[in-house]
Amino acid sequence: MQTHIKDQINLHFIVFVWGFTAILGKFISIDALALVFNRTAITSVAIGLYLLLRRKSFQANSRDLLFMWLCGVLIAVHWITFFGAIKIANISITLAGISTGALWTALLNPILTKSKIDWTELGLGLLVILGIVIVFYEEPNSASLERYSLGSLSFTNFQIGLIIALFSAMLSASFSILNKKLVSRYPRPIQVTFWELSFAFLSILIYQLIFGTDTLMSLWASSYSNLLFLAILALLCTAYPFIKSVELLKRMSPFSVMLAINLEPVYGILLAALFFGATESMNPQFYIGVVIILTTVIANGIIKARKRQNLS
Repeated sequence: MQTHIKDQINLHFIVFVWGFTAILGKFISIDALALVFNRTAITSVAIGLYLLLRRKSFQANSRDLLFMWLCGVLIAVHWITFFGAIKIANISITLAGISTGALWTALLNPILTKSKIDWTELGLGLLVILGIVIVFYEEPNSASLERYSLGSLSFTNFQIGLIIALFSAMLSASFSILNKKLVSRYPRPIQVTFWELSFAFLSILIYQLIFGTDTLMSLWASSYSNLLFLAILALLCTAYPFIKSVELLKRMSPFSVMLAINLEPVYGILLAALFFGATESMNPQFYIGVVIILTTVIANGIIKARKRQNLS
């Protein structure tokens, strides 16, 4: 009983830490590409040291390395678009878009794994779309509202940020689906994570060397405040949750984990309002849209859990 309570506390702490990721993204002043470059560098080194100290194997099947590189590119672009959306719009809008990951999973899973279409998930996805539409056409009371014109069309920075966040959620769902297949072939998922994050770092490095307009040194964080926030982001908000969640998944049901993870946007939006006040002030319409999205995602998890119980 005590172990179960301890696991629940650890799980919610991890989800809270993930929610804090967006806050750190706002505090860090470098652009999204440089931010993810530093994050993947520090995190892959930290996980590598963990594997060395615990005398765990780094070995990966040579046939899987290309697949790991693809997953690394997906997670890199997901993080870049995630932090980019935060810097263009705000944390609340970005997390509203990111919370649509379950809808993207329902749409992409049959395509990427050739599995059967889950019509229940697609039906619930329509409710998620309703929530997105409400959020998209919401006019925030934010001090950072800006307007942009594209021909006859007019968009706010919040709408642009939401579109980028939705794309980021699609990338995250794609990564999760492909990564699940990859991790199932290894006894220790953390070694897969090490290779994926290392490849994510190398991908950004190669991109900068070929297409970058600035020097490579410009990607590294230089100010003490950025270095401090990046260290917290990479170690506390990335390496630690990756390592700890692997241990918790061995003892906890997927349903318990799913319900807790769905609270990440809630934690993030509450923390954003606490830390940034005026720039995160939204109209009631926004919160109605977010409640529709989150309620639908949680309902989807409950339905899936009951289906698993009936099958077993």
